[in-house]
Amino acid sequence: MQVTKVNDDYEFTCPTVDGEFVVKLILTADGEEKLNTQPTNAPTTFPPRTLDPGTIRKAIGEERWKNFERMREKDFPVMFIDAHKKGFIPQSF
Repeated sequence: MQVTKVNDDYEFTCPTVDGEFVVKLILTADGEEKLNTQPTNAPTTFPPRTLDPGTIRKAIGEERWKNFERMREKDFPVMFIDAHKKGFIPQSF
């Protein structure tokens, strides 16, 4: 999962398994959470949907959330965060 700081918001971006959609979970500077799902092969867009507070943390899991918090503390503009998996070497930060 890629996290990008856009202005003062954070976008958690992940393609779907089949690549038909790009899913973005957005954490705004004021703490609002949104879901933005965009098809990759269709000339249409869907408006972002407001999520309940804490949805992003629940959706990405505690390990990714901790990685995100470290990223935010160090003010990294872009980072790949993922849970530590067997054979996966995470970024050092």
